[in-house]
Amino acid sequence: MSWISTLAPWQWAIFAVVPIGIILLYFLKLRREPIEIPSTYLWSRTVEDLHVNSLFQRIRNNLLLLLQLLAVLLAALALLRPGQQGETSGLGRKVFLLDASASMMTEDVEQENRFAMAKLMIREQIDQMEDQDTAMLITFSDRAEVMQSFTSDRGRLRAALDRAQVTNRPTDIIGALEAADGLANPRRSSEAGDVNDIQVADPLPADLLIFSDGGFRDVADFNVGNLVPTYLKIGSDSPRNVGITAFSADRNVERPGDAQAFATVVNFGKDAETFNVSLYVDGQWRDAEAVTLEPDEEGSLTFALSDQGEAATLEARLESDDGDRGFNDDFSIDNFAYAGLRPLRTVSVLVITQGNRPLELGLTTESAAKICVADFQPPSYMESPEYTARATAGLDDLIIYDRCQPKTLPLTNTFFVAALPNADWSWASEPGQTILVDIDRTHPMMQYLELFSLLIFEGRSVTGPVGTRELVGADNGTVLALAPRDGYQDLVLGFAIVTNSDDGIPQTNTNWFAERSWPVFLLNVLRHLAGAADATNAASFLPGDTVRLRVESQIGEVQIARGSGTAETIPTGQSGTVEFVDSEMPGNYRVMADEKLVDLFAINLFSRMESQINPRSEFEIGYEKIETSGTMETRYEFWRWLLLLLLVVLALEWWLYNKRIA
Repeated sequence: MSWISTLAPWQWAIFAVVPIGIILLYFLKLRREPIEIPSTYLWSRTVEDLHVNSLFQRIRNNLLLLLQLLAVLLAALALLRPGQQGETSGLGRKVFLLDASASMMTEDVEQENRFAMAKLMIREQIDQMEDQDTAMLITFSDRAEVMQSFTSDRGRLRAALDRAQVTNRPTDIIGALEAADGLANPRRSSEAGDVNDIQVADPLPADLLIFSDGGFRDVADFNVGNLVPTYLKIGSDSPRNVGITAFSADRNVERPGDAQAFATVVNFGKDAETFNVSLYVDGQWRDAEAVTLEPDEEGSLTFALSDQGEAATLEARLESDDGDRGFNDDFSIDNFAYAGLRPLRTVSVLVITQGNRPLELGLTTESAAKICVADFQPPSYMESPEYTARATAGLDDLIIYDRCQPKTLPLTNTFFVAALPNADWSWASEPGQTILVDIDRTHPMMQYLELFSLLIFEGRSVTGPVGTRELVGADNGTVLALAPRDGYQDLVLGFAIVTNSDDGIPQTNTNWFAERSWPVFLLNVLRHLAGAADATNAASFLPGDTVRLRVESQIGEVQIARGSGTAETIPTGQSGTVEFVDSEMPGNYRVMADEKLVDLFAINLFSRMESQINPRSEFEIGYEKIETSGTMETRYEFWRWLLLLLLVVLALEWWLYNKRIA
């Protein structure tokens, strides 16, 4: 038998006055007024009351007094919370790890959601702590937060638990484990094996109680040491969820005025689901498609958007197929997804060439002119101070070197045609007729291209530095390659589009410029190498991420708002950089400057691990398998039975009192 006092000493002092007051009421002498009566029937009762109210008379047997004192005694025992502790490790220290990630908002439990259920379970553990026990509370999502360090004060632990809030973020338990490990396994003062190595502090083992649904990756490189982990699984075994795991939008490469939206939907439940996926553009319904998915099935959808030349915010929603707005499953945050089409902006391209009519035509088409300002200069321009200033300051988004090479590579992305950037590159074959045999269609610059019908009269394969990626392969090796360079990228084409004869007359070296794929390729280069692609599809970030944007350097500050909400003013940093940290809520965010839209971005969960809400039964920490304990060994308390007995005593006392005065 053990006792846990629920009152402070000063509260017990006040409580002790209660039985004393009851006794004084029974023996208090009352002043009575003389009253004439016509009968002596009441004299016996009156004499008895006079005896009772004599202040210093000997205590007489009184059943009501005994029952009232018994009721006070039972109340005192209940406040002492007598109980018997179940099996426990006896460590006396507990570390509560509370999962606060997005999946804990799943509504498949008796409480409001899994997070509320976990908090209730932790509160019960706090209530059952002995006076000498200590505990700490750590919440974790994609980062850990120590809500309360080790303390034996149950009030502080309860207050910390009340402050804990569920988040929209994904899960990573490693930070919480490291925080707990810092106390249970104190570090040493020097490296192992050192003769001067001393222990900084004595190890303090602790019970590690993990309240979670297991929606995180196994942690291999972690030693639990003095921690004794126990996994308390939160959630039912058959939750229902359909989630949007990807959503994006992109303009048509051939018709930038048109666009497409792409969505991926997965049924994470155990039953087939039928629903609608609706597309909203700038808050207005635009299109919908009915979908039926079997358990664990994935579906992809494409929505066409015409005349979408301006910036736009897009939203995909899961809706019921019966006409109701909303799809009711156990996890609602992934029923919505957000994307955007950024406002079109112009990129600056410097072209160094001795004459290339196909390149000039490709960069001045109607589609290219909307996103590109091209400046054509001869190779002698590279000797001018103006070029040096542009190259060293990185003023251009892309520089194209057609059959020429600079002395020093510029601080921007480059595209070399029939030329090599520097000594890190080399020719891998002799000039000769080239036949294309392979295309890397996974790279954005190779999308929508058909090149196998090209005729190349003279070409050479190239070899680049470490990290070079082959985009187009030929019978003699790589003829189009992309390589990183200190934060920039260099694209190298191993054959010329046009050449000059000995007389200086331009000649075609390939029929590519006559193919439909030529302007498409140049648009891809502008969008993905010059940076125009960044101006098409709005970037998507996870909840809680620091959003870093870049706007025009002359803009002093921007206003960022979610939807039509209140805007937050943020000053721009050097080179027009903007950092936004209030990114907890999913949605579309607008970046404004002087009442003009300058950028868009979206916040989305997009985490299959969070959307897979079926709780895990086990996971690994440091190659140790941690299985769910189902329920914890708890303390069996008797105060509820004492309160029930107290009610019986009070009812009996009330019945005797009423019978006596009747």
